[in-house]
Amino acid sequence: MIKKTTIGLLMFFIVYVVFADESNKKNENPTALKRPTVGLVLSGGGAKGFAYIGFFKVLDEVNMPVDFIGGSSMGAITAALYSAGYSPETMQKLVKQQNWSEIINDTQERQYISYEEKLFGDKYIYSVPIGDKGVSLSKSITSSFNIDMLLNNLFLPVGHITDFNKLPIPFLCIGTDLLTGEAIVLNKGNLARAVRASMAIPGYFSPTYYDGRYLVDGGVVNNYPAEQVKAMGADIIIGGDVQAGLTDDIKKLNSITSILDQVVSYYRVDANVKGRELTDLYINFPMEYGMMDFSEYDSIIAIGEKIAREHYVELKALADSINSIEKSIERMGDLAQMDSILIDSVIWPDINEKQKERFSGYFDEILNTKSSISHVNEQLFLINGTKTFDDFHSEFISDDAESFTLKLEAENNVKGSLSAGIHYDNTYHGSVLLNASLRNVNRGNSKFFIDAVLSQYPRLKSLFIINNGIKPGFGLESDFYSLGFKEYEEGNTINNWHFNNFTFGTFMPMTIRNNFMLKLGIRYEVFQFKQDVVVDPELDAFREYADYGNFYLSFNHDSRDKINFTNKGQFVELKAKQIVPVSSKWDDNFWNGTILYLKYSYYTKLGERLVFNPELFAGYTFAKHKAEQLPENDGLRVKIPSVQHLFGFGGLNPANYVENHIPFTGLKFIESFGLYAGKVSTKFQYNVYKKFYVTAMVDFGLNEMELYDLEEIDWLFGYGLKFSYESFIGPVEFSVMSSNIDTSISSFINLGFWF
Repeated sequence: MIKKTTIGLLMFFIVYVVFADESNKKNENPTALKRPTVGLVLSGGGAKGFAYIGFFKVLDEVNMPVDFIGGSSMGAITAALYSAGYSPETMQKLVKQQNWSEIINDTQERQYISYEEKLFGDKYIYSVPIGDKGVSLSKSITSSFNIDMLLNNLFLPVGHITDFNKLPIPFLCIGTDLLTGEAIVLNKGNLARAVRASMAIPGYFSPTYYDGRYLVDGGVVNNYPAEQVKAMGADIIIGGDVQAGLTDDIKKLNSITSILDQVVSYYRVDANVKGRELTDLYINFPMEYGMMDFSEYDSIIAIGEKIAREHYVELKALADSINSIEKSIERMGDLAQMDSILIDSVIWPDINEKQKERFSGYFDEILNTKSSISHVNEQLFLINGTKTFDDFHSEFISDDAESFTLKLEAENNVKGSLSAGIHYDNTYHGSVLLNASLRNVNRGNSKFFIDAVLSQYPRLKSLFIINNGIKPGFGLESDFYSLGFKEYEEGNTINNWHFNNFTFGTFMPMTIRNNFMLKLGIRYEVFQFKQDVVVDPELDAFREYADYGNFYLSFNHDSRDKINFTNKGQFVELKAKQIVPVSSKWDDNFWNGTILYLKYSYYTKLGERLVFNPELFAGYTFAKHKAEQLPENDGLRVKIPSVQHLFGFGGLNPANYVENHIPFTGLKFIESFGLYAGKVSTKFQYNVYKKFYVTAMVDFGLNEMELYDLEEIDWLFGYGLKFSYESFIGPVEFSVMSSNIDTSISSFINLGFWF
């Protein structure tokens, strides 16, 4: 309700106007009379702050003059948008355009992640950072890069205004000094940065360095800055409050954010009490939604408008009374986001020379040229996607709104991470994955990754890479694995094989926009295999280790939005390798040759829930001699390249130890071997409900040891259905399938991320 003192004040002004009007009739000099000024105060409350957009709609409808505005946390964001000149309708459109899950969780779109990170990512369920002093906890759950990008884009149109009193509506927000606990009034500087500081929930978002201080959420100590807005010169205070207050129900404290909000609420009680005392028209917005329910923006905005309309009579009466004294100036137009920008310089005070050489080229094509905002954003996303920095932020600085200086800030505090994952499937059985990742060794561009798989089939895989982008880099790789598989004839097991392989190599990488990698490399491999049933005595010699090398050239492209349950993007791998014999055993049993293969997958949405995924695989072996029967003392046999370089079809494992092993619906794991292979696949993935999916799969192809007579080809055809759930440990899947090789129905189970 409106305070009685306020009503009295308004009556005084109305009487004074009447008196002044009578005096003007008697005197030649008019009496100047100014209306009382209005300050709008908005509390913080996370996603619940979307209610203020509905509140603004009603304020505009009654033509309420707002002379000053201030807020904390989410209240600071909405207050700043209103202050800058955005209309409530535009705000609502902007809110709907955002992917709030990605923003709040600071999820980087996969297309911007550097290629080497994609190779070792997307398969861990838990990670802890490694700093200078070893394993530690992160200073926040997210680095807030996505929040920074959003706020920069929203406030670029007023980025040249560094005195917030000069905004269309004078504005302030509150931050909390992380070191002293002092409430800091933010009313000058970079608007996006100030708002970012005000909403930095401690422990969730990283602190913000602003004007010489490290700041966190202003709501920690002052979540309702009525006193500060009053000090700006407001005669009348209108307050919007989405705070739930302290709760005595332990069941409501069921998340990190709800517990954190309960704890910090103790410290802002005094500010809330004092703010309420200064408020003339107070509107509370109670709701069942929580601080992190950002996806419920439509409902929350509707609640805000509904509750504001319950106060329509009071708001209208107040607005009309004020406007009768002096008609307020209506809000001018509607601010729009900038779609292009002119950047005249880029400054990066924290970057070292090695990193400057790596990243300076990212801005060559946009400097001193008007570029689209989306293009500038892409460059920033690409830098962040290299994961060179654990805390990367940008700021646009301007004096005239015509051109901007792009200031970049980066920290290298975290050197890497330790991660873990788990997996089970019918082929590789139960596995535990341990990973160590190190970045910025010697503050350069180098990275080191190592995966250790603990299972029946152990594996140790490592990669050291210096990624110089489009310029040639340097890499070292190794891969040690043990693998068992069966040999089949007409669907029946006829033998068991056990395979050990040790690979060392070096390569030169070149990457383009984090999605493309070109590699030229050389590998040295040592292998051993044995058979339960010695069908071929010559091959039994390979119970002892033999060695060979290979040269390769590969081109890779990966723009998939997700590695599992993909919605859009492409995956391409084109590789040519020359096998070179080293061991003396090689010539007696295997041939050297050239192998070429192509993998291609494409993903596109055919509707809101349906994804179409066609795939192609083609492989060809160029051998010095064609595969043929050669006379030997003990009969006839076929010479082939070493087993791990044959194309193996079968199973549903998208990630295999051997790059030539290709999944094929309806076939058992590596049921088919060949020198010449081709496969066409079609998948339709349907999102049944939330995280539940059904996928229809059809595969057709060939995998032959000889390719002389097309009429002799044994064509392969498989089909199946996969039922999946997207869990925190990765896909949980059950598949049923069949093929023309074995017409019976078989099943496949997978639990967890593939590795």
